[in-house]
Amino acid sequence: MSDSKGGRALPVLAVLAATAICASSGLFIKSLPFSSMAMTSLRMTTPFLFALPSAWRHGLLFGKPGMRKKLFLASALNGFRMLLFVLAFKLTSMGNAIVLLYLWPVFALLVDSVREKKKLGLSRVGVLLISLSGVALMNLHNGLALSRRDLSGSIIMIISAFVYAVTAVMFKEALKKVKEVDTVYFQNAAGGIVFLPFLIAEIPGASIANIGLGAFYGLMVGYIGFGLIFFGMKRLSLFQYGALSYTEVPFGVLAGILVLGESLRMNQLAGIALVLGGSFIAQRLRSLQK
Repeated sequence: MSDSKGGRALPVLAVLAATAICASSGLFIKSLPFSSMAMTSLRMTTPFLFALPSAWRHGLLFGKPGMRKKLFLASALNGFRMLLFVLAFKLTSMGNAIVLLYLWPVFALLVDSVREKKKLGLSRVGVLLISLSGVALMNLHNGLALSRRDLSGSIIMIISAFVYAVTAVMFKEALKKVKEVDTVYFQNAAGGIVFLPFLIAEIPGASIANIGLGAFYGLMVGYIGFGLIFFGMKRLSLFQYGALSYTEVPFGVLAGILVLGESLRMNQLAGIALVLGGSFIAQRLRSLQK
């Protein structure tokens, strides 16, 4: 099966389906009346609980021997990243947030330079400048004077993208020895436990409909979406996965326009193209240097 055309296509289709699902994140975050902490819990506790039986059956509740520290470090980092992710969507527009998230391949390239103790070089500096120029161009219509909320949201999402770059590499490595559903368990374990008390505190004042929608968000994006992502990531190079995942940007931007009534100017389109172009080149450079 793995050598057939269908077998080779499955990881690609899985990532494309996942990006369509994950692009809806901002709609849930902006629509539901939960705090950032409680919303992070809904996003992480739900997939944690759904994946827990698999981890139990495989004897992995406390990690895989020889990998425990790395897995739970990745889990803790991802919990921190998800809180930043949710907070960023609450503070800035859906389109802006989702584009800034895709700075992560540029950061992954920079992380490689530090880890391998290599000089950045002209190519890597050029990629960074292209992406940063795109961020500036996206906000040109504001005279580069973002509101305090937009500025805070943008900075927070940039930090979230950096942390995602680190965790993407860590989970890609873990997938060599851990099944996809168990990787979902570890990805959400720390955040699912740490942020749960905040959700419990807000449940009495929340409607059943909102709680149900929040849990549905966690199930669809956290469990099904990332289950598909890990299925694809396990079978594709990080470059191939990253290149395919860019489809999340048009899905997310379009959802922001159609559902939330967000606007999209020509300078924003040009900025998006520069950010994604720089990100794509960054992934290509990483793949060539492996």
